Amino acid sequence: MIEEIIQISTVCFGMVILGLSLGFLLIRVQGE
Repeated sequence: MIEEIIQISTVCFGMVILGLSLGFLLIRVQGE
């Protein structure tokens, strides 16, 4: 059970980082 929670948390964390990275790139592209 704990392993599943850790796995889900890792996936969510990765998704958040990807979202922030994509958003940051879009802002930089629009700013230029």
